[in-house]
Amino acid sequence: MNKTPGISVLVPCYNVEKYLRQCLDSILAQTFTDMEVICLNDGSTDSTLKIIEEYAATDSRIKIVDKANSGYGATMNVGLDKAAGKYISIIESDDYIEPTMLETLYNEAEKDNLDLARCLYIERNEVKGKDRVVHYPFADRYGKTFRPLDEHRVFLIAPSIWVGLYNRDFLNTNGIRFLETPGASYQDTSFAFKVYASAERIKFIPEVLHNYRINTNSSVSSPGKLFFVCTEDAEVRRYAKEKGVYEELKELLAIRAYGSYRWNYNRLSSYKLKHEFIKRWSRDVEDMFNDGAITRRYFSKSRIFRLKMMTRCPWIYYFTRKF
Repeated sequence: MNKTPGISVLVPCYNVEKYLRQCLDSILAQTFTDMEVICLNDGSTDSTLKIIEEYAATDSRIKIVDKANSGYGATMNVGLDKAAGKYISIIESDDYIEPTMLETLYNEAEKDNLDLARCLYIERNEVKGKDRVVHYPFADRYGKTFRPLDEHRVFLIAPSIWVGLYNRDFLNTNGIRFLETPGASYQDTSFAFKVYASAERIKFIPEVLHNYRINTNSSVSSPGKLFFVCTEDAEVRRYAKEKGVYEELKELLAIRAYGSYRWNYNRLSSYKLKHEFIKRWSRDVEDMFNDGAITRRYFSKSRIFRLKMMTRCPWIYYFTRKF
């Protein structure tokens, strides 16, 4: 009988021949060795699959899932289904990790019976040629075990799901999965929220152990991806209601949605797409007002005024610099 690995490392791969070797080398060089590495090839058309096969031929811990392209969410759910480890790690195939990352997170998770252990990371921006360590606005919580619902600031940070180690039983018990929308379009948003809304014990480890690479100046030019940020936000709200925490979090979810919608709007590549998106945004803002979610708790008086104007005349966003 095969021994259950301590960690299942999920590596989603799509046309990453340029970075994949560095990623896999960093995983195989981990001081923690009791793992399986599930490489999920999502229909790559470059040499990605060939590289994975090359590594699998020399290290039995690497398992290959070769599938037709179905997008990030569906691919990750395949990985979650196939994972056998006590813990799940998600490492993006264009990133790389420090040698002690998995061991550090595993030891902390075991010591304190954590649902999630997270580390800090370096944002390596190849577009701007700058690197920066990303910190969180609750340094007072570093190294301490806590419940996210007791520390709402956690819900406002970027998802960055690849710096975490997740208890697999915790994910399964709480039905935490990815939305299976096409492409790679914000599916980490609702996944991260579900983790925080369900977790009883998490810890942020104040060690910089992950290297997150920004390698494209990404913009949205596909009409098919126009409303994916809205879909993720709707899933966040659905899950919050399912877990019975919506009333507690609805004001926080409104400011989260505002940040996501504004970020998405700024990435749209044409005024036609911006025009379509702003119409949807204004309707969702109106729903939030009707639900009592937009209040002075997170929104300034002037921003509330502008958002109210937006529900009456969506195009005001075009002409207002500070919104």
